[in-house]
Amino acid sequence: MPLELADAAARRRVHALHALNVLDTPREQRYDRIVRLAQRMFDVPMVAVNLIDADRQWTKAEAGLDGLENTPPGDSMCRHTVERPGALVVADTTADDRFRDNVFVRRDPHVRFYAGQPLEAPGGERIGSLCLLDTRPRTLDAEQRTLLREMAAWVERELALQHELDRAAQVQQVLMPRTAPRLDGYELAGRCVPTQAIGGDFFAWHLLEDRQLQLHVADVMGKGIPAALIAASVRAMLVGAAQFNDQHRTFARVALASQQLLSDTGAFVTAFSARLDPATGRIDYVDAGHGLAFVFSAGGYRRLERSGPPLGVFPDDTWDLRSTVLAPGETLVVVSDGFLDFFPSLEETLDRAVGAELHGLPATELVDRAVAFAREQGHPDDVTVVALRRTAPRLSGE
Repeated sequence: MPLELADAAARRRVHALHALNVLDTPREQRYDRIVRLAQRMFDVPMVAVNLIDADRQWTKAEAGLDGLENTPPGDSMCRHTVERPGALVVADTTADDRFRDNVFVRRDPHVRFYAGQPLEAPGGERIGSLCLLDTRPRTLDAEQRTLLREMAAWVERELALQHELDRAAQVQQVLMPRTAPRLDGYELAGRCVPTQAIGGDFFAWHLLEDRQLQLHVADVMGKGIPAALIAASVRAMLVGAAQFNDQHRTFARVALASQQLLSDTGAFVTAFSARLDPATGRIDYVDAGHGLAFVFSAGGYRRLERSGPPLGVFPDDTWDLRSTVLAPGETLVVVSDGFLDFFPSLEETLDRAVGAELHGLPATELVDRAVAFAREQGHPDDVTVVALRRTAPRLSGE
């Protein structure tokens, strides 16, 4: 192959590899399981999933190689595999010009047998190899070559799935509000951090025609793709219904519209849906089994009442409309139950929040601190936090 074509192919391969966003990611059970199974199926001491970058070979998963991750390109055996379609099987590395001087052949672990099946990106570019290594010469029969190809396809499916999850995560984040509407006398901020690539939490806000603020926070039972799909549907229902109905009718219509979806999937959704009149600070809200909305002030906090059970629990249920008033200097904070994992009880969680004097923080700083804390703790569930602060009126002369 001409040099310029080889370089172009290499550039396409590296670009496809980088698009997968897998390089330098932590070990994952789904890949470790494949290499351990291959180790047993082929009765070899060493197996690896190697990806070939422009200036290195990076190992995503391995068995028997003592945690090896980065290999210089000159020492990579798998770089030969990606240069051709089909498996590369070398029965005796000491008898092959490409391998006899390789550091892994001359030194520990003294590889004598190599078999690599190319791994392809979703676009067909060969980006790496599922490889088998042994310390004694051997070969693979036709059935074993077929098995190696099928196990490599398993790795490819996992790589493609991660790519799709990453794209889905980007789309889900686009659906979250990027900026808060400007309301004189108020600050608004929110953040949602899924524990996986995508999750079942969401929040939404928008101004209605009368300049009232509509706010939604919801948590779909479960995590991952199923929860995210349900969350997207419920979010669309809430945002759409709020444009044409008062707060009470908004939630009643969403409950009716989502009933079949939630029944068919066996899911339920806790939700807090509220409407703020900025002139008075009055908040009309429905709390459907969420129970994690609080108003913080200099004197402590008050917990907003529930209106009824989560969506999807009891067919044809109804929810009471409740109200509160956000006074100057108070902050409404709504979180998802992912924050309950960090302390033994809700009371201790709230005591910690009061001790941190959250009521006096700007809304953006409050949200940033809450998210940073969740990440430091290694949150096992999706976490969402929304803060609406009514700023204290300025004194005359300020």
